[in-house]
Amino acid sequence: MRNTKIEVTHNKKMKPHYLGPLVVISRNHGSAYINCELDGSVLHRPIATFCLVPYFTREHITVPSDAFDINTSRLRELEQTELIDNNNTGNIASEEENYLSLSLSDLS
Repeated sequence: MRNTKIEVTHNKKMKPHYLGPLVVISRNHGSAYINCELDGSVLHRPIATFCLVPYFTREHITVPSDAFDINTSRLRELEQTELIDNNNTGNIASEEENYLSLSLSDLS
């Protein structure tokens, strides 16, 4: 995943330009990808397609479905959203409000 937070800093030469590796779990309606780290922890926001760099394995890797730290209802909720974690849009406040409304709807 491309690290877009460092693009606005002055000392970006020695900072990591990419984060990962990440495992793609699913894709939502906004064409963003729901990812998790190798330890199974799921990222709380979908990642925009242009931020991801594909990695093609030489051998097929089988991952058990219970390896991810997310329940199926939360995964379906993330798939139904059109939200994208895009640091270049500057529209983060409205996305956070949408996520808050999604998480509040889980409580009721």
